[in-house]
Amino acid sequence: MAGKTVCRTWRRAALLLACVAASQAAWAGDPSARDWIPAPVGTNLIAGYMAGLRSSGLYAEGGRVDGASVDVNALVYRQMHYRDFYGKTVQLEFIVPMYRTSLDLPGVPGDHQTGIGDVTLGSAVWLYNNEQTRTWFAWEPFIVAPVGRYDGSRPDVSPGKNRWSTIQDFSFVKGIGESTYLEAIAEVEIYGRNTDWYGQTLKKDPSFRFFALASTNLTPDTYTGVRYRYETGGRETSSGETVATRARNHQLAVELTHQINDANQIQMQYIHDLKVENGPRMRGVQLRYVYAF
Repeated sequence: MAGKTVCRTWRRAALLLACVAASQAAWAGDPSARDWIPAPVGTNLIAGYMAGLRSSGLYAEGGRVDGASVDVNALVYRQMHYRDFYGKTVQLEFIVPMYRTSLDLPGVPGDHQTGIGDVTLGSAVWLYNNEQTRTWFAWEPFIVAPVGRYDGSRPDVSPGKNRWSTIQDFSFVKGIGESTYLEAIAEVEIYGRNTDWYGQTLKKDPSFRFFALASTNLTPDTYTGVRYRYETGGRETSSGETVATRARNHQLAVELTHQINDANQIQMQYIHDLKVENGPRMRGVQLRYVYAF
């Protein structure tokens, strides 16, 4: 009986830690309203993000774990370039995040780690781009390279994830009326193996994410937006044992964006997880600054 109890305890702890380890990726890089409206060819954008998220509970298979909490602070650098490629508008970009993750679990000493996360490279192409009807459809494949700081004995707080992955985004944007936009985005992420997860190999099933966004102008230079996010999939296994069941997560975000002038834009976003099946239920604020040249 004692052996079975230890096994159950380990599997539950592994489940929690595997879910916590995904907390940074659950929001970093998620789209904001009008992100998928292309800038003119030749435009360069530099964006900086600063975010602070706090957990209002940590969940394992739908049940809340008392006394557990996660805090994530992040700085993100993102650079984009728009160009023409055989008559299509193409966006090239890379994203470099830095995280500080702090974790508290019942009966376990608190832990935290700070460092550079995995680098994301992407190249979007607008397959349909009609400014007259304000209708756009785009596809963007991303590659996530495992170059971030990683500790196989502390994967739960490591900024890097020690595995390759690819993200495929498909986005549709439609303008309604004078200054309202509706957007729908489908995303799938396919993961490689983490071969150093507590000395074992961790496998993860593909994750599927769906976004619905709406935005409208308050003034000619200011607009507000709302985003709904649903994620499922992402079951994790090690040595044939399930350490994290598939996600069923719902999230809402509201944002306010102001165009200071042609070159400078600022945005504030409030993020709130409505329901989380596995992992931390987060809420917090993200600030974004964009410079165009």
